[in-house]
Amino acid sequence: MMEETKKKERFTLGELLNGRFFESELFIRNKLLLFVIFLMLLANIAVRYKTAKVLREVDSLGKDVKELRAHSISVSADIIKLTRPSEILDRIKKSNLGLERSKEPPRRIYVDKE
Repeated sequence: MMEETKKKERFTLGELLNGRFFESELFIRNKLLLFVIFLMLLANIAVRYKTAKVLREVDSLGKDVKELRAHSISVSADIIKLTRPSEILDRIKKSNLGLERSKEPPRRIYVDKE
């Protein structure tokens, strides 16, 4: 008799699909545990989607950084080119300002202190 009462409850896939599992004593005794497991599964899925979204964003920002770095190098090369003395002289001649390069080297002017 004791063996019949201690009979292990088993459920099949068919019972789970047709809903009889939710009426079983096994489900009723462990519904809190199953609910916690269900919540943990939902949290896991949510974390995976969030992680995938963050990884896509990091990849996109990495590409943007590479593009901006290349643009920065290009702009700095243009600025260096514009500050060369020969380039400055050419731009002054093209603008017709009437300025010329001095033929005498610069000199120091000394003033007596009195």
